[in-house]
Amino acid sequence: MPQPTNVLVLACLLCILSLKPCWADISIIVSEKAGPWETRAGQDLAQYLEKMLGEPVTYRSSLPPKSSGLEFVLGQLALETEPDLAKKLNGVTKEKPVFRSDAIVIQKSGQRIFLAGSNDDSHYFAVSAFLQKQGCRWYLPTEFGQCIPKLEALQLEDLNLVYAPPFEIRTYWISWNGDRSDYETFAHRNFFNLDRELSGNHALGGLLPKPADGETLTLNSPETVKAVVDGLEKQQAQSAKKGQKAKLSLGISDAAQALKSEVDQELSGRFYDKYFYTTAAADTFLPFYNAVCRELRQRQPDFAEKIGFLAYTNLTLPPQRDVTAAEPLVAFLAPIDIDPSHSLTDVRSPERLDLLGAVKRWTEVMEGRVILYDYDQGMMVWRDIPEPSHQVFRQDVKIYRDLGILGFATESRNAIATTFTNLYFRGQLSWNPDFDVDSELELFYKNFYGPAAPAMRRYWSSIYDSFDKTLMTDHEFFVIPSLYPESLVSSLALDLEDASADVEPYRSRLAFTRNAFEVLHNYVKMTKAGATDCDYRLASEFGAKGLEARDRLTEKNPTFTTYQKMPETGAAWWPGEVAYYESLAQKTDGTTGDLVSKLPLQWSFRMDPQDHGLWRGWGRSEDFSEWSQLTTDKIPRAQGLVQEDFSNPEGFGWYACQVHLTKLDPKGEVYLLFPGLFNDSWLYVNGHLVATREQKEPWWGNAYTFEWDANVDQALRPGLNTFVVRTKFLQHPSGIFRRPFLYRKASQ
Repeated sequence: MPQPTNVLVLACLLCILSLKPCWADISIIVSEKAGPWETRAGQDLAQYLEKMLGEPVTYRSSLPPKSSGLEFVLGQLALETEPDLAKKLNGVTKEKPVFRSDAIVIQKSGQRIFLAGSNDDSHYFAVSAFLQKQGCRWYLPTEFGQCIPKLEALQLEDLNLVYAPPFEIRTYWISWNGDRSDYETFAHRNFFNLDRELSGNHALGGLLPKPADGETLTLNSPETVKAVVDGLEKQQAQSAKKGQKAKLSLGISDAAQALKSEVDQELSGRFYDKYFYTTAAADTFLPFYNAVCRELRQRQPDFAEKIGFLAYTNLTLPPQRDVTAAEPLVAFLAPIDIDPSHSLTDVRSPERLDLLGAVKRWTEVMEGRVILYDYDQGMMVWRDIPEPSHQVFRQDVKIYRDLGILGFATESRNAIATTFTNLYFRGQLSWNPDFDVDSELELFYKNFYGPAAPAMRRYWSSIYDSFDKTLMTDHEFFVIPSLYPESLVSSLALDLEDASADVEPYRSRLAFTRNAFEVLHNYVKMTKAGATDCDYRLASEFGAKGLEARDRLTEKNPTFTTYQKMPETGAAWWPGEVAYYESLAQKTDGTTGDLVSKLPLQWSFRMDPQDHGLWRGWGRSEDFSEWSQLTTDKIPRAQGLVQEDFSNPEGFGWYACQVHLTKLDPKGEVYLLFPGLFNDSWLYVNGHLVATREQKEPWWGNAYTFEWDANVDQALRPGLNTFVVRTKFLQHPSGIFRRPFLYRKASQ
């Protein structure tokens, strides 16, 4: 039997080998004067150390007279105890930040580990960085998304770190009444700083004076500037009464900004904004904003606040004149209708190359005071299916760093079944643009899915690969069949069949993924039945099943979707799309009409950037042997038709098909219905123009059916009939995306 001394020696050796001294208690020491996130940092550190090590942790508010074990000294107390920590932080922070300079320091001295930052948020970031070094991850909001390892010992080697991120602003907000469960905590754990101390709200309209009857408002006039400054000072006074600092904004409204006066039109340079189909307005607005700042400074010589504005809609194109923004101004650059699926340098996307040029010029004009008002891709489709964005952001974030912008204000719905790990990677990359996404993904599969990791790696990699390779530069629901073709969906189904996990939490996470796939699968089947096969009853049935699967997903966790807290009305939303297919079913099943004929899925097609076809009689043609072939269930770009000439607003495309009709029933008029067609269009039947269709701009201001129902009854004949469509091709979505059909309206 070993002697007691030998037992003690053996135990101590085992403890040394595990890097956890057997005599060490663990203490967390946080000042009583700690700020809210500094306090939360101490609480979370205690919570996760206990989870990882399975041992209790002592929580203190002051340093003990004698160290009795491993001590974590946090925040202000760390800076007071070790003066060199503050010097290290000062060495990496910005000398003159516009808003703030976050930085962290982690230092091990003997049995003390110091975790501190340059402000209250950063104290928490330091703790989060330490816990992530130990293997902790918070991939999704709520406990569902956290992965905390079980450890025999803490990893305390190579612990010292001093770091400041390149971006001052790293924030996201949850829009459209998305569920906010765990919002602030999840954000801080992934290095988001949520208080940007600035607003870019749509505030300008409420500050502008109302012109007298018969008069035109001129932005660049002393009267307008005075009225706007009066309004800003009123906001300052109201905030001061509440003991708050006003967040001043000159943000424009959602709509394109009309320039009604000759003065403002002349200042604009009369450039045409090809994305919003109106005059580009930045060269009008920036002199106006500068004049407002001068007036404020004259009234308040010590004025030191920042004023936000939106470089948005027809202000996205930056100023062309020699102008520099006044120092109080900060621009939120919001590329609302520009391709979300490609990097800024991707030559497949002329739109993103345009945006890169705009970012560079705005950064120059603003002297770096630009915040990218970014849209998480979940903002772009609204169908509760996965839309990964880290592939694009991991490339672009380095460009933004090198340009020196202030950072990001991301708008997200927080619909996790859609955004999934987007916010995790955005936070990490905004903190460190060199974050190793590939290695982290490998770790994610193991952490999150456990034994199902190999199958889930294949599953998500296939989705990421589809988004990487897409030619689509558009957004909204009509891109889904291109991003999720049937072959991909079948492959995903096989991956799920191959996945298994019988223990928690992996079982629940796999169930979540299967439930989310059921939503996706039914949506894709709905689209094929409706857009491809013209089986509208079946389409509405698949749509209803998809919505039921979405409900089941929501019941598991309210952060998984968004729709319950906002009205989903109209065809822009999934229930409205299902209702639209139901209405088409009624037009073809005898309820309100009868199907005469499905038109072919494949049509002849010819591009016409210079509008030659109208002059050369393509609408009267019956020979399409030299035309190419496109299907009518996807827009042309989704089928490989990408041509920069179509940024010309006078570009056109021509579709043509021929259909043999038997003797026509005289009862009821026959209509040709295009269930999905973009832009101004002209319909020829048997060589003659029979109908025209106008679509207002911007495109998303129209009803989201994008339907055209044309009476063709008098133009049809028994036998062969020729249908030709001339349609505008613009910078935005163009062409047919649901298969057309002929139907006879029921007699009233």
